[in-house]
Amino acid sequence: MAEDQIEEIKLKTDIVEIVGEYVELKKAGRNYKGLCPFHSEKSPSFMVSPELQIFKCFGCSVGGDVYKFLIDYEKIEFPQALKILADKAGIKLQPLKGFTGFEEKEEIYKVNFVASDFYHYLLTKHALGETARDYLKKRGIGEDLIKTFKLGFAPDLPGALFNFLTKKKNYQPTLLEKAGLVVGRGGNYFDRFRARIMFPIGDHYGNTIAFSGRVLKSSGDIAKYINSPDTLVYKKGQTVYGLSVTKEKVKKSGFVVVVEGEFDLLSSYKAGIENIVAIKGSALTPQQAELLSRFTSKVALALDSDFAGDQAARRGIDVLKKSGAEVKVIDLGKYKDPDEFAMEDPEGWKKAVDTAQSIYDFLIESTFAKFDPKTTEGKEKIGRELTPVLASIEDEIVKAYCVRIVSERLGVPEEAVLAQIGKTRLANSQKEETIIEETQKSRQEILEEKLLGLLLHQNPDLTDEETFNLFKTTKAQKIVQEYRSLGNGFTPQDLSQRLPSELNNFFSELFLRGDQIGEKDQKKEVGSLKKELRILSIKDEIKNITRKIKEAEVENNEDSTQELGGLLRDLTLKLSNLEKEE
Repeated sequence: MAEDQIEEIKLKTDIVEIVGEYVELKKAGRNYKGLCPFHSEKSPSFMVSPELQIFKCFGCSVGGDVYKFLIDYEKIEFPQALKILADKAGIKLQPLKGFTGFEEKEEIYKVNFVASDFYHYLLTKHALGETARDYLKKRGIGEDLIKTFKLGFAPDLPGALFNFLTKKKNYQPTLLEKAGLVVGRGGNYFDRFRARIMFPIGDHYGNTIAFSGRVLKSSGDIAKYINSPDTLVYKKGQTVYGLSVTKEKVKKSGFVVVVEGEFDLLSSYKAGIENIVAIKGSALTPQQAELLSRFTSKVALALDSDFAGDQAARRGIDVLKKSGAEVKVIDLGKYKDPDEFAMEDPEGWKKAVDTAQSIYDFLIESTFAKFDPKTTEGKEKIGRELTPVLASIEDEIVKAYCVRIVSERLGVPEEAVLAQIGKTRLANSQKEETIIEETQKSRQEILEEKLLGLLLHQNPDLTDEETFNLFKTTKAQKIVQEYRSLGNGFTPQDLSQRLPSELNNFFSELFLRGDQIGEKDQKKEVGSLKKELRILSIKDEIKNITRKIKEAEVENNEDSTQELGGLLRDLTLKLSNLEKEE
């Protein structure tokens, strides 16, 4: 691709307009100012210059042009940023070379789009889709919703989509398999989705990245829903259903309603709740929370009625809180899910959304509804469930309010609740300290593990005593000793079998890690690691001799002091020379 096209796209792009889609910017003299999207701040230090077409944050030092902004913000590669800006500028891109996987991703986007057209046609126009149309009609899903969300139907035929895409559209079977549309077995290919209502899953740019399929008739032998596998363009748990359609409504309303499934979303959308997404599960992932945070900082959860006792759902709440979101919960009342609520009482559903409770009010209410606070057993269960929640509240005013409510409803002094919170915090801090102690590694350990991981791939001769002596930590030494005892021509499996069980995971991790650096760079990296380990070893010797000199001086042992002083000078010179080596 010509460099001039990159510049052409940049010249036809206004960085203020692009950044303004993600950050609320206000005019500040000749520039624009806003809160930095790359770090948390209360006073804006993020500047955008329309004249220079650059951005700069004076808080975290991130800066660059419009390409750099998209790459950093969206966590995408340059070709994707280029395509986004080219589409906005109305410029057709020339072929991109030198970017691994980019062309293949583009082909997957295209074939997914064609597949969604195929499924949509069968649902809306073809006789094969009649049963599916009737099913959707019974669930209150009419033509408008089908068109808006481009619903489709996969017929109960093993090769309907495969034949269409290969024979009519000339796509290669291998591409269809990489896109997750077909499954290959023994040289034959079969459609992944059959006899299912099809829900195209799009990213927030409008690309079709995957599909979810629901059976028309539930059966114990067949999964109700199946989804596309992970592909080059789709990773489970990193996207949400519906955002490609509803993102503008989310931004305009200032908050997003989060439901579990596709029908929860469709019924709610029909009832007038258009600022909505579905997470396809009861717990949000950090990636989903981060994605939603690009469009709003306020989230209203409307999950199934049993979600209050679902630990996975509570973990999702923690994820949202960590992302900085303001979280509320919509009370479903007597209804089992948002789909049923929206279908049977659309006005009541809208009111429930408008009157969503704070997350802490909801958790307190739902916990007291589950257990009897008048019994000793009930008090214990309520305390066990709510104490971690109360301990996690950072705002002291909110915490004091919640503690008072819980203590009054339990009929116990506030001091008792606070004492239990203290115990929970102490237990959590001890766990954290243990985790830190277990995971914290010395520089020596880190370097040894990196070196050993690389050496295991190069199959070196570790009879070299200088290299062997670089390893000082117990686990690394044991693996090197076993390595030396095997001699030449062994396989990783041979070494693994010789190791005690407690070292097997450690060995596997080292071996996999050693493959992360390209072959050309491995030799250079090995040399660098060896050098740093030698430097650490000499520094340890210097510390040891310095300590012995002090002891000799205290004992007035002049001969020992002079001898040790000579060793110290030799080591200091050796260290200096080693540090100067290229």
